[in-house]
Amino acid sequence: MVWTRLFLLCLPLSAFVIGGWSAWRASLAVQRPHEGVIMLLPGALPPLHPFLPSSEAERQLVGLIHEPLIRIDREGRLGTALAEQWSWHQDMTCWFATPAEADQAEAAVKGQPVEKRATWDLESVRREGLSLTLRFTHPDSRVADDVLAVLETQQPQRLTFLRISSAPSQRAAILAFAAHADQVATIKRVWFDDDGSCEMVTTRSGLQAQQMLIDWLKPRTPMMPDITPMAELAGLLEPVLDFRLKVEARWHDGSAITAADVRATVDYVLPRPWPLFGRDAFRHIQSITQPAPGVVRVVYRKRHGPTLAAWTELPILPESWLKNHPQDFGSTPPPGAGAWSVTDHEPGKMTLKKDSAEPTPALQVLAATSPLQARIGLATSSFDILWPTESSRSWLKSDAMLELLNTPPHNQLMLVWQTESISDVAVRKALSLALDRESLRHQMPGGQARLHDSFFISGRWFSKPATPVISDLKAAEHLLSQSGWLRDVSGDLKKAGQLMELRLLIPEGNADRRRLALALGAAWAQLGVRVQISSSAPDRYVGDLRQGRFDVALVGGELSPGWDVLPLWHSSQSQGRGLNLSRVEDAQLDLLLEALDAEFDPLQVPRRAAAVESRLTELRPALPLFTDVVEMMVRSARFPGLAGLDSSRGITLRELLPATTLQSRPSLKLEMLAPK
Repeated sequence: MVWTRLFLLCLPLSAFVIGGWSAWRASLAVQRPHEGVIMLLPGALPPLHPFLPSSEAERQLVGLIHEPLIRIDREGRLGTALAEQWSWHQDMTCWFATPAEADQAEAAVKGQPVEKRATWDLESVRREGLSLTLRFTHPDSRVADDVLAVLETQQPQRLTFLRISSAPSQRAAILAFAAHADQVATIKRVWFDDDGSCEMVTTRSGLQAQQMLIDWLKPRTPMMPDITPMAELAGLLEPVLDFRLKVEARWHDGSAITAADVRATVDYVLPRPWPLFGRDAFRHIQSITQPAPGVVRVVYRKRHGPTLAAWTELPILPESWLKNHPQDFGSTPPPGAGAWSVTDHEPGKMTLKKDSAEPTPALQVLAATSPLQARIGLATSSFDILWPTESSRSWLKSDAMLELLNTPPHNQLMLVWQTESISDVAVRKALSLALDRESLRHQMPGGQARLHDSFFISGRWFSKPATPVISDLKAAEHLLSQSGWLRDVSGDLKKAGQLMELRLLIPEGNADRRRLALALGAAWAQLGVRVQISSSAPDRYVGDLRQGRFDVALVGGELSPGWDVLPLWHSSQSQGRGLNLSRVEDAQLDLLLEALDAEFDPLQVPRRAAAVESRLTELRPALPLFTDVVEMMVRSARFPGLAGLDSSRGITLRELLPATTLQSRPSLKLEMLAPK
């Protein structure tokens, strides 16, 4: 997090009086609405950037103003937002040489016995021109294979997949080729990755399509990319995700939300280097259309079940506004579709009001221009919510009227073992058992961190229950001795005369990581292990991790809101090819990760996630340590409904603001369910 630091000023009393006690107190009286909630921020007002919040306070304000299509609800399940329902389907499209052949193929499918068609979960059969598209109620390729066997008897055109290792500068030339009159009828799909490489689907043969593309690119690009014909198939399978928007969902100006807004948001965010949850999932979108009023249809080019969770973290913005701000947001925050909107904005102060039939307190956000103003505001009960800084936390905690609340975590820190260097699982287990994570927690920034002993995010319907974190130095010594590691007369741990030394990699210039690394070294020294702390410059740190130049590394990252952990642990992502920094390679783990990655049914995700978690716990490629802690302080008396809130996953402003009354949380739990 990037915080504007709020330094305590030591001013003499005379300066305080001369500086305008009466004027400041009078301004508070004017600013405080009778029924409103006042929140004090350290530093200037945030720009309310929906995709790049600079602080937790800004992130939570954005959460009031903007809405994703779906969200994670307070029980940790998939819940409604702009959309009231979602459903997965699968399209299978075949192309034929003539309309008559397409008609015959349609008749062949519809002519199958009723009993057979019932097992297909076939939702619709649609013919458009030379294509025949079959839609299934479930994205199950095994069912599609049975149908494809029937269609292949009708001789559909073979589809060739071309992989083009192009650069971003060659994209325009490839698109021009696909749009040319000689190619437009044969090229069915064109996909680009972030690095500029391309995949193309054509009805031409592999060699023919390859040669035609080479002839086209030669005079238009200085360097010819590698063009590789890949698989040939009779039909194209594409997962389809449908969202049904809420009828009452509107932009703040009252206009309707459409698929064009969703498509414009994705197109706006993807090219920019902002931290976007589920970026890979959004990259695999083929199209976003509106087949019916209030329906958003997303067609993907790849089967990827966790893509659903990515939509929970993408605020949707109006297409019209994005067109008028092609470069950046500037000083004007974009309009949203959330329940709250900014009704007043001036230097040092802005007001948010909720669009609700019931009277709801307004939220007035003030910028603290000095710590002295914060002290005065607290002394006069003028502020209800305060975001403390490290320097102000100590004296704020002494105020009995304030209650400290944790907000939801967003980042995770873990120890990653280089499993080729430390290949013995028992040794990795022993080194983990030697760590007292409760004590290590106090080495984190401000001594604040949550213990986190899972390879998945906590507080979700698929998360494992919290379990006690165990440290046992004697058990660690026993495991090491069983593996042949014994202390010599000087107390050093050795095996066959070889001293156990660990290269602990941390990023250079990070004082917090160095402090934690020193504590880790001291803990392992009790076993007789020598630790060498190696600092890597920012421009080399990621490269050193990918190349495995460490024995153990402190690695931090953002928590994924979903269950997409395949890139972190799959064998295909090791050896510098991806994000598997531990280089763990295990066939059983690969199968479990692939099954979880292909799971589209949220009700089945807990079972598959538990299997992955169990296998990772056995293999121990890493040791999850902590998640971050960001706190806000509230005046308890202002929120009588606070006692009814579940704070185990962290409190947000969305939950806190209704707690100004005791009837803030309905007893009925609403959950978005996937159609059966």
